Amino acid sequence: MRCFSVIDGMAISLQTGLKQTQKLGMTQSLKQAIELLQLSTIELYEKITNELVDNPVLEEESGSGTSPLPGDSGQTDGAVRDLTADETRLARADERSVQYDDGSDQGYAAGEDDEKKRHSLENFYAHEESLSEHLLWQARMTARNEKEFGVYESIITSLDENGFLPGDESELFTESSAGPEAVENALAVIRLFDPVGCAVKNVRESLSVQCAHFYPSDEVLLKMVCDCFEMLEKLDYQKISRVLAIPLPVIVDKSKLIQKLDPYPGRQYSNRTIRYIIPDIDVKLVDGEILVGLNDDWVPGLRINSYYISLLKKKNIEKKLQEYIQDKMQAARYLMKNIATRRNTILRVAGSIMTHQKEFLERGPGHLKPLTHGDVAKDLNIHESTVSRVTSNKYVQTSWGVFDLKYFFVSRLKSADGSEDSSSDEVMNLIKDIIERENASEPLSDEAIVRILGKAGVTVARRTIAKYRGILMIPTSNMRKKINKIKPEEHT
Repeated sequence: MRCFSVIDGMAISLQTGLKQTQKLGMTQSLKQAIELLQLSTIELYEKITNELVDNPVLEEESGSGTSPLPGDSGQTDGAVRDLTADETRLARADERSVQYDDGSDQGYAAGEDDEKKRHSLENFYAHEESLSEHLLWQARMTARNEKEFGVYESIITSLDENGFLPGDESELFTESSAGPEAVENALAVIRLFDPVGCAVKNVRESLSVQCAHFYPSDEVLLKMVCDCFEMLEKLDYQKISRVLAIPLPVIVDKSKLIQKLDPYPGRQYSNRTIRYIIPDIDVKLVDGEILVGLNDDWVPGLRINSYYISLLKKKNIEKKLQEYIQDKMQAARYLMKNIATRRNTILRVAGSIMTHQKEFLERGPGHLKPLTHGDVAKDLNIHESTVSRVTSNKYVQTSWGVFDLKYFFVSRLKSADGSEDSSSDEVMNLIKDIIERENASEPLSDEAIVRILGKAGVTVARRTIAKYRGILMIPTSNMRKKINKIKPEEHT
C-alpha cells in the first residue's frame, strides 16, 4: 500500500529504492598504520608498552627487541641493510633468558647489593651547578648572620636565567622583610659575585657593573655604556665619537674591550637549551655503498600468547569470552602487521633519501641536492603523504652528526643557463663561503654576492641572498664592517 497526499495540485509520494554509490572508508587498522608511521622510535616504544598492558593476548617475545618483527624480512631494496650486530642480539637474548625465563621464580626482588649499584649509577652523572646555587654558595661565605643571608637569598632566588631582576627592586623589600638600605647593600655585593654583573635590571646595567669592576680607571668606557648604549647597540661609533667628543679610533678600541664582557652573565649556568636526541635511523657509507638501519633493537618484539590460542580451541568456551579473545587477537595481529609495515616503509624511504643525497654522506653539509617529497614518492611508488608522515619526528645518525630527516629535503633553484639545478643548501653554502673569504675591511653587499653567484652560473635574487643570510645568522655588509673593526686581534 502506498500513501500519498496532494498539495496545490502536486502529488508527493514516498518510495523505496536501491542506489549504488562509492565511498572511501578508513578501517581501524588503516588508521593505526597511519598513526604508527608518524611516531618516533621512542613514541613507538611507549605505544607498544601501553598495548602490552591493555591487550592480554599480546606478550613480549623472549629476547624482545632483538628479533625482526612479524612479517618483516629485514631487507629492503637497493642499499638498505640492517646494521644490527648478531653478537649483540645473541648476548641480549641470553641475558634476558637468564633474568626472566626461570620458571621457578614468579618475580624478581632486588637484593641489597643491587640497590646499592642502582643508586651508585644514579649518582654517577655529574650535577651541573645552577646560577642560584653558585650565587647562594658565595652568599653563605659572605653573609655575617642569618638575617643578612635571608636578604641575599630573597634576591638570588628571584633572578631569571640571564641573572637579571625580573621585577621592581621595591618588591624585594616586602619579600625579604628588610629595609631599603639592607636590600641595596645586598644588591651591591651580589653584583660583584661571580659571574660579575648579576642582580641588575638589564644589559646596560650589567655591562656598566662589569666595566666598573674590570676597568675601574676607564671613564670613557663607562660613559660609552651608560650614556651611549643605544648607539653602541647599533655600532654607530661615529655618533658616539661626536657625542663624547673623543676621536673615532679611541672609540673603536674601547669597543673591543666591551666585546670581552658578557651581556647575559647568568646564561653560562643555564641548561635549558640542552636537548637529547636518540636517532631513529643509522646511516653509513661503506666503500661507496649506503647502509641504512633502524635504531630499534630495544623496542619490544610482540607475539600472541599461546594460552589464548589454546583457549579458543576449547568447545565449551563461553560465547562472550570467545568474542572478547577474538577481538583482542585481531587487534594484536593488526598491531604486529602495522609495526612491520612501518619498519619496512621507514627503511625504504630513508634508503631513497640517502641515495639521492649520497654526496652529502661523502662531503657533508652544504652538498645537499634538490629533493622533494614527490621525488621520493615517485621513486618508491607511494603517496607523498606517506613520505611526509615517515619523515615526521625522525632523526638520522650520520658520520657528519645527527640530523632531522626533513633536513634532507631542499628546494630547487634554476641555474643561469637552465642546464643544471642547484639546491638552496648548496647556494647557502656558497654564500657562507663567499662571505668568509671577503675582505674584512670592505664586506660584500648582497648585490655583489648576486653578481658573484651569477658568474658561477647560479641565478638568485637579492632578496633571496638576504633571506639565506638571515637563516645563516649573517649580518648585513655594513654591520659586518663595524663588527670586524672591533674584533679582538688574533695572535698567531
